Amino acid sequence: MGDKINSISDEAKALGEKNKEHFDQVAAEVFKHPWIQRLCNQISDELRQNLGWIGIPEKPDQFKMLDYACGNGVASRALAPYVSIVRGIDISSKMVEQYNMLAEAAGFCTDKMRAIHGDLMNPEASPSPDLDTPEFNDFDLIVMCMALHHVQDYAAMIQKLSEKLRPGGVLLIIDLVASSESGCPEATMSKELSNHTMSKMGFTEMEVKTAFEKAGLKDWSWRWCSERSQVPEEIGGEQQGFFALGCKSVRGGEIKQV
Repeated sequence: MGDKINSISDEAKALGEKNKEHFDQVAAEVFKHPWIQRLCNQISDELRQNLGWIGIPEKPDQFKMLDYACGNGVASRALAPYVSIVRGIDISSKMVEQYNMLAEAAGFCTDKMRAIHGDLMNPEASPSPDLDTPEFNDFDLIVMCMALHHVQDYAAMIQKLSEKLRPGGVLLIIDLVASSESGCPEATMSKELSNHTMSKMGFTEMEVKTAFEKAGLKDWSWRWCSERSQVPEEIGGEQQGFFALGCKSVRGGEIKQV
C-alpha cells in the first residue's frame, strides 16, 4: 500500500511540474486563441447570471473570494465587481504575472485583487509564505475554473480547497461534463494536444459529488452551462460545461453574517 501511495504522489507531482512548465511557456499567448476567448466569455456570462445561486450577497461586507489555478483571472474579473476581495493562486508564475497585469489594467488595486505563485497540492514545489496567512485562508467563496482536469487526484484537490473555506463558505468547480453523461464527442486527442497536462477529460456528476462529500461539503448542487461550448474538433468539438457547488459545514457559533 505504501508503494502505491508513493507512486500516486510521484505521479501527481510529475503532472504538476508538467503543468507549471507548460503554462509558464504559453501564459502570454494562450488566451489569445479565439475559441478560448469565446469559452472565457461564456463562463464569465454564466458566473454573472448565477450570483444568487453561487451565494454572493447583493451587498457583501468583506466577502472574500479565492480563484485557484486562476490563470489570467477569468473568474476573478467576472466576479470582482460583486465581492470585496479577490485573491488568486496559480502554480505558474507567468500566469500570475498575467493575472496581476490584467487586474491592474481593469482598474483593480492590489488590496482588492491580486494573485500569488503557489501550489496547494505540492507546496514544496512552489514555496509561498502567503499560503498560511489569514489573507489566504477562510474564504467565503473558492472558484476553480477549467483546471480540475489538470490535477492528478481531483478528490484530494477538492479536499485541499475545502480546507481554505470558512465555515459556511462555498466551493464552486467549473469544468466539462464527461462524454458518457453529456453525449458530446469523446476528446480522444485532448491529452496529446494539451502537451499531456491533463489527467482526464470531463467528470461525471457522481465523481464530483462524491469528492465534495468526502471533503465535508454539503448542500450539493450541479448545473450544466446553459449552452454547449465550441472547442476545436481535434480536441473534441462541442463540449458541455458544468458548475458544481457545495458548502462547508457550519458548527454552532461559527456563522458569519454577510
